[in-house]
Amino acid sequence: MDKEDIKQTILQVIEVQLESQLRAIRQMQGKPEAESLLPPRRGRRRQSMVDLSVQILTEEGKPLHVNDLVRMLQQRFGRIADRDSLSSALSKKARNHILLRQTAPATFTLIDSPEDNDAKT
Repeated sequence: MDKEDIKQTILQVIEVQLESQLRAIRQMQGKPEAESLLPPRRGRRRQSMVDLSVQILTEEGKPLHVNDLVRMLQQRFGRIADRDSLSSALSKKARNHILLRQTAPATFTLIDSPEDNDAKT
């Protein structure tokens, strides 16, 4: 990450934190959500980090280390992921044979990807 990426990441974290604090204060005051200066959230829920990681693995078409996934989540989606939490969530999916397979420590690929099929033969 270069200096500008780090700066943007920090600013995004602070913005989300302040929005959450403001929403909590307004709830404690009993103000309806409509009075909020922030637009109400509508539409689909945000995708989980696992969903976004699966999307990245699909697009890349090759096994990726969790460090690469964390970096790509930040670059492509502006989402900050905790490396250990993401690795744990992906490992759980891989252990249960749901979407993913672990090819090496902290490295994941999609089940039925070309690399996965090569590894089986």
